[in-house]
Amino acid sequence: MDLGLKAKNAIVFGASSGLGRAVAHSLASEGCHTTLIARDSEKLKIVSNEILIAHKVTSDYFAADLTKDHEVSSLMADISDRKYDILINNTGGPPPSSPIDTDKNALDLFVKSILLNTIRITNSLIPSMIEKNWGRVITITSSGVVQPIDNLSISNTLRPAITGFMKTLSNQVAEHGITINTVMPGRITTDRTFEVNTQRAKSLGISYDEAISISSNEIPVRRYGTPEEFASVLCFLASEKASYINGSNIRVDGGLIRSV
Repeated sequence: MDLGLKAKNAIVFGASSGLGRAVAHSLASEGCHTTLIARDSEKLKIVSNEILIAHKVTSDYFAADLTKDHEVSSLMADISDRKYDILINNTGGPPPSSPIDTDKNALDLFVKSILLNTIRITNSLIPSMIEKNWGRVITITSSGVVQPIDNLSISNTLRPAITGFMKTLSNQVAEHGITINTVMPGRITTDRTFEVNTQRAKSLGISYDEAISISSNEIPVRRYGTPEEFASVLCFLASEKASYINGSNIRVDGGLIRSV
């Protein structure tokens, strides 16, 4: 199936590893030019070279930490003359914490990256999409938006907030050919998986492998998803074929979320 992404321009956040890296590869495999954003320029250079070798498509990259306003300002200056068709919002997950002892400094940092600067970047790119009468904004959130995850109070608080913003925005810009959707990954095999399950193993007094086994058995498909499985969904949502999907909160979780 031709997804109609050849010659489209995408900007992908969190692209140095995990879900963001997989999404960048998936878009590039369809002929889409990608701009890669993450904190580590050396890792971004590696991913850019991977994409060129694997897909024969060029990409560029900029290092920026979304918890730092001055780096976001510098990034926006660097990309101000670019006309992106596709925006993939993807921010790192906050550390484990309970609602009772949430660290204020950590909360402040992730309010910036997950909420304030994601809104700032999105709003800066929307006008050029309106000019083209075409655009895709896809924001990676968490299954905690629908079913809060134990010991992830900051994520459970901020991911629903950005979901609400994106849903509101989707109502406003759809008439301009722009779709806005959010995607909730369930348990996908990434570095974040290691972090969460290491903490879970510690709290339960079990081994890491036991924590993974218990966690996998809580998923109806009885396994974790791969970044590539997740990325294929976002690639479709970014395509011409998904032009009538707007304002949706889509699960890619193997059935983990129990509600209808």
